Amino acid sequence: MQKRVIDLTRKLHTGMPIYAGDKPNPEIISRPNKLVHDITISSIRLGSHFGTHIDAPRHFFPTGKSLLDIPVNRFVGKALCLNKENHFPGPIDLTEVEKMFVVCEKPDWLLLYTGFDRNWGKKDYFLNHPYLSISFAEFILEVNISGAGVDFPSIDSANAQQFDFPIHRTLLGAERLIIENLCCLNKLPNDRPFDLCALPLKIDTDGSPARVVAIL
Repeated sequence: MQKRVIDLTRKLHTGMPIYAGDKPNPEIISRPNKLVHDITISSIRLGSHFGTHIDAPRHFFPTGKSLLDIPVNRFVGKALCLNKENHFPGPIDLTEVEKMFVVCEKPDWLLLYTGFDRNWGKKDYFLNHPYLSISFAEFILEVNISGAGVDFPSIDSANAQQFDFPIHRTLLGAERLIIENLCCLNKLPNDRPFDLCALPLKIDTDGSPARVVAIL
């Protein structure tokens, strides 16, 4: 039976939504090569945390591992999707995830579906969104999950700077990976595991846009 592949990735494009003050301004321009007939070449200007992207430990720890330091097998594996639909804004707790781990084998990745991705492009998308609780982050460490992915812009609250970004520091400090700005998680099962492939660019940076797909 042919497997179904579901794209969980935001499109990268000129003028796409980004955090206020992030640089550079996103720009993807295609131009014909004037020297050769019918050849197109594109220029791409993006930040390392634009669109659907993966955070590496170096994002918050200057001497931490970059994406290039992470073994490629860390970016693929079994995943579970926790349904927390319409849970926004506010912290996400452990209510359902602990029950899932009773009936399902421990995954490599845990994804959180809230439906907040439908607010992509709205003015308050980056200002008033769900986020993980400290207990949730600590649970990820306790059960030794490789990483977590969410359909909102940050695992920390929008005002987390004043608290020194506790969720990022908890997970990245333990070398767990983070995927932010996922979409289409409503298409995933929430009662059984599936295969996840989340490949960032092979680049020595603190983060990178990634093409993330689920394979059912």
